[in-house]
Parts: sequence; C-alpha cells; structure tokens
Amino acid sequence: MTERLLTFPTLNQTQITALTSLGVDVVPASDWETATDIDIIFGWGQHGPAVLQNPQNHVRWIQTVSAGVDYLPLDWINAHNIQVTNASGAYSAAIAESTIGYLLYFLRDFNDAVKNQAGHFWQVPARSDLATLANQKIVIYGTGSIGQHIAELLNGFGNYPFGVNRSGHGVTGFQGTVSLEDDAALVKDADVIINAMPATPATVHYFNTDYFEKLNGVRIFVNVGRGKSVDEQALMHALLYQNVLNAALDVFETEPLPRESKLWDYPNVLITPHQTGFDVDNIRPIFGYLSDNLKSWDADGQLTVNRVDVSRGY
Repeated sequence: MTERLLTFPTLNQTQITALTSLGVDVVPASDWETATDIDIIFGWGQHGPAVLQNPQNHVRWIQTVSAGVDYLPLDWINAHNIQVTNASGAYSAAIAESTIGYLLYFLRDFNDAVKNQAGHFWQVPARSDLATLANQKIVIYGTGSIGQHIAELLNGFGNYPFGVNRSGHGVTGFQGTVSLEDDAALVKDADVIINAMPATPATVHYFNTDYFEKLNGVRIFVNVGRGKSVDEQALMHALLYQNVLNAALDVFETEPLPRESKLWDYPNVLITPHQTGFDVDNIRPIFGYLSDNLKSWDADGQLTVNRVDVSRGY
C-alpha cells in the first residue's frame, strides 16, 4: 500500500508511526493547500471540500471522526464514488450514560433541588412527584449503536424500552419496535421519548407541531440525535402547553445555541453543549476503525468497519 492520508485531527507520534508501518504517508491538515495526490481523508474540516475538489487529489475514501455524516457534501461524494466510513460506536457508551443522567435528573427531581439550592430554600418534593426508571414507558427513536447502548443501560434498571426505526425490525434490548410510520399509538401514552436518530431527509423536523400534539404530558423529551430532527419552536410550544413536561437537549438546529434563543430561559429544560459523547478515550476506538479499514483496504479494496450508505446518509 502506498496511500497519502490527509488528517484533520492532530495525531501523536505513535499513531503516525502505526500508519506509516501500514504504508501510509500521513499529511497534516496544515499542509492541505499544498498537498497533492491525497487518497484518504481522516476527519473533516472547513477545507475538506477544497481538498476533495482539487484535481491534483484523487480521494477515494473518507473516515470521519463522528457518527453523523450529514455535514459532508454527500451528493458530491456519491456522484464521485467516494466511500465513507464513520465513527459509529465510539461515542455510544458516553451518550448512553449521559442520557441516563438526564432521566434521573428529572425523575428524581434534581432539577428543582438545584433551583432550590440556589435560593437556599429547603423544599421536600412530594412523593407523587418522584418516579423510578423501571416504571417508565420509554420510547427510543433510533435503534442503532446509540439506541442499543441506552437500552442496555435501561435494562439494568429493570426497564425494557420500545424502539422506533425505519422498518420496524426487532432489536435486542427492546421489548418491541415499530416503524416511523407506525409510531402514533406507541407514543401517545409514553412517559419518556429519546431521539437518537441520524440526520436524513426523512428525519428533518420529524418532531414537529403535529408530532407533539399527539403527546399527552410526556414527562421527559431527550434529544441526543441530531438538532435538525426537532422543530425547536414546536418543542417550546409543547413545553409551554405541557404536551412535554421537561426536556433535555444536547443538540440544536443552530450550534452554538444562540444567546437569544428562548430555550435558555425555560426552567424545565436542561441544555448541554453537544457534549454527551465526550470521553477522554474517544480517539482510541476511532483510530482503531481507521487502522482496521486500512488493513482491509490494502488486502482487497474493501472497507469492513462502519461503512456508510452515502445515498441514505448513515
């Protein structure tokens, strides 16, 4: 193998040596403008489109450092037969643990405890205001790696969630699944709804006014999927009129979330800055995906780990 790989993430010397041993010439992102004959892109950055379209390069594969790939110029990539592999799985455990934290925050009334502490106010919650995970009807949209990790943790609390996916196929860890087209009956009496879907044309503003009007006081709505899936104006209306009682949001239509967004001021909303997947060891599995794919690429031209269907966007 003699491949030239442009890396947007900064690699340490051990990682560079490992790639070199596989016959790869590593080009740092700082050299993107002068580098030529680039075959592979690792990660992505603002200069990615220029690297792709430079006639002196012949990119055939992009390994992202994210699970979602909706920010890539997918139409251009598809038209030029460029393969894409993603980092699905690398962030799932951290997102799942963060999601459990969100649920406990509201179910165990920590939201009010934090506000009361700020005012030095001792207020014991009514027992009727507290609940446990085991007794909630939880519906998870997206039954891929993230959804499965969330379900696995919920199973440990004695909760077996329902899942919603594109086709309605069954998935381990879920007591039942339905397709996107058949979710209405499932969610009308849900206690918790969690969005972990990828961003595709079919999921843009999936959670809109019509959707929220189907709900009857959902206790917690969580978005750890993609910001574009949720119509934020519709969600704020649902929070105001109690179709949704609380929301935990890690992703948004516009990021950073604008300072003037009204979401900041909702007392029943917990906002985190797209952080649920963060873990000090994230790069280790992602670099492993890159290495494994380089080996299979060299052996037979195939990519065996996390290959993306570019036409679908995931």
